[in-house]
Amino acid sequence: MAQSQLVLSVQQLTEIRNTLAQLGQQADVRCALLADMSGQDIVSWEPRGGTDTASIAALAAGDLMATLEVGRMLGGRRACNLIVQEHDDLTILIGRVGEGLLLLLAMAKDVPLGWSRLALKRTSDRILSVVGSAAMTPPPPAVSEDFEQNFAAQLDSIW
Repeated sequence: MAQSQLVLSVQQLTEIRNTLAQLGQQADVRCALLADMSGQDIVSWEPRGGTDTASIAALAAGDLMATLEVGRMLGGRRACNLIVQEHDDLTILIGRVGEGLLLLLAMAKDVPLGWSRLALKRTSDRILSVVGSAAMTPPPPAVSEDFEQNFAAQLDSIW
């Protein structure tokens, strides 16, 4: 993945960290994480500590990028803005913040999905107000048109 070009001030990082911490106090939030679309962990909050947030950020970005590409390949006209994963004891939401950032929330399974979605949207809006245009740089395409054409031509030549 590409390296992040996002630069935030200490004040912006502190404000985002406080926003995530406030969210964590409202419900049974297990983890809140802001990352860029290259998979770089920017700010995270978790009550217990010890979670490998760098790996989670990279995997969440890969998940979101893969979902965006699947949608594009199937003719989707609107970019994916939310992924919901329902596990046995927790629900994970991964949402876009602007064009170049993502917000991951992991919550206890008993937290209502509607509340979780609303919390993700409100938190994303607060983060956007802090980072401004820095969140609007879209990620590069996962697969370029040139690659698709060359790959298709190679497959055709095999058959």
